[in-house]
Amino acid sequence: MSILISIFLSGYHGKTTDFAKNSFCHRTTIAHFLNSGKWDESLLSDTLKQSVIEIIYSEAARTGKPVFCIVDDTIASKTKPSSRVLHPIEDAYFHQSHLKGKQDYGHQAVSVMLSCNGIVLNYAFVLYNKSISKIDIVQDIAKELPVPPVKSYFLCDCWYVSEKIINTFA
Repeated sequence: MSILISIFLSGYHGKTTDFAKNSFCHRTTIAHFLNSGKWDESLLSDTLKQSVIEIIYSEAARTGKPVFCIVDDTIASKTKPSSRVLHPIEDAYFHQSHLKGKQDYGHQAVSVMLSCNGIVLNYAFVLYNKSISKIDIVQDIAKELPVPPVKSYFLCDCWYVSEKIINTFA
């Protein structure tokens, strides 16, 4: 819990050393946990998704306000590697940046958020690696979402509007 508190207190701009400031554990214990701890990523992801659905859907049922499923993608730009580099950044590729109007080197991620009555929570964050299209990523996430208790809307950039996604949300 101290890790989450540290992240929110620093406004996502802190360092891992900040975790020790809000923990009863020594800094090296936290570093060992982060570096060597055994993580069940799917269990963590499923638990987070279930919590987000519970919070957003209960707010929708309580207030009658609509649920918004918001999809967006972003690029975390990296410095283009030299042709002599021995170990380039893992999973970094050239992606089309609509903001820059050109190819940009880095990591691209697709984010799906759920929102109701001013509450916005991240439901899924998927690192894009070109082995599966962004349309397919969003379609897979849409298939796992339970039907909301009230009217819902899908908000996305124009390149996500496809028959596959519309039919999945229908």
